Amino acid sequence: MNSKELEVYKKIKQAILHRKLFPNMQLVEKEIADSFGVSRTPVRNVLRKLSYERLVKIIENKGAFVTYSSIEEAKEVFEMRRILEAEAVRKACRLYNQEQIQELENMLQEELREIEQGNYFEALQMSGDFHLKIAEMAGNSYFYQYLEDLISLTYVIISIYGRGDERNGTCCHHLEIFHAIKERDEDLAEKLTVDHLKEIESNLHFNENFQHSTSLLELLT
Repeated sequence: MNSKELEVYKKIKQAILHRKLFPNMQLVEKEIADSFGVSRTPVRNVLRKLSYERLVKIIENKGAFVTYSSIEEAKEVFEMRRILEAEAVRKACRLYNQEQIQELENMLQEELREIEQGNYFEALQMSGDFHLKIAEMAGNSYFYQYLEDLISLTYVIISIYGRGDERNGTCCHHLEIFHAIKERDEDLAEKLTVDHLKEIESNLHFNENFQHSTSLLELLT
């Protein structure tokens, strides 16, 4: 991905996560290309990447749309995350090495810096990476693979049903989980992880009333 594609990618992704682009809103290639002064090819590449990340849905002969997750789907995602991450964090406690635990601590410190600087988008990304690192430490590639998809869907869910306070306490929860892993306390690490995910879900506002924004061109310029 070249620098211009990366710029378009970040702008659209931020707009989705900041609720400027709403669920089911069509992302018209020409409008995006015009707003960034690029051809439609890099825009198409960006939309494919966002589709892979499940933030955008591409429908043949219709175009690209911001992904929508129903309330039922959202609850299923969190249910699966609790099941998967409960086992992943237990294995991480048993199997981690010193290099991995140091990397996890570094990620936690970076997340805290982003929060202190008010960088919501970057902090959200770091939060997802923290959970993925734990899955990696568990030593099972399928944990990582499935959780990567579930976390991408979580971004979508938060963009739809979030009330702006989803990050309250998140870094503190991560710090508690980190210390439990470091002490190799499987039971505590599992409990903290499950409780953390339950709290994120409980902070969501499950309704389906969306305020549609103005034109795509205005949002991206």
